[in-house]
Amino acid sequence: MIWSRAGLLPTIQWLISLERNSQPTRKLLMIERLQGWSMLAYYPLEHIYYLRSHGIIPSTFPAFTTLFSAKPFSPSLNAIGMWSSRFWALYVVLQFAHLVEDHGLLKARERNMLKGKGTNLDETEKDDLKQSWDAYWNEVVVNVGYLPLTVHW
Repeated sequence: MIWSRAGLLPTIQWLISLERNSQPTRKLLMIERLQGWSMLAYYPLEHIYYLRSHGIIPSTFPAFTTLFSAKPFSPSLNAIGMWSSRFWALYVVLQFAHLVEDHGLLKARERNMLKGKGTNLDETEKDDLKQSWDAYWNEVVVNVGYLPLTVHW
């Protein structure tokens, strides 16, 4: 679900909805909370990096801790980019933990459906289960694709 939460405001909305709606497991809730917090750190840093690298915002500005002194705060553009990438990498690694949890939930759902009805699942249930597994494997492929890019950056 990487692209569904793209941006700072959707991430904030997502974190709020996490607290209002229950998750299937406490572990899944913790993983998604950590993912949300990593994105809250990633997006501002990524935006600052982009704006600074294109000369839109100045490279030095007064820091909150140095408002009473003349010493400006000048974070390195490379450091901003590195920390931005690290928070993105944290999100991707946590997504693999999310996928492990999702796999367990899907297997349990499949077991419960088969246990309840035996091998006589109707077509709707079979289609629903197939779509869930297809979505799961799609997420696996997407995140395996992101992993080398994340390691590179």
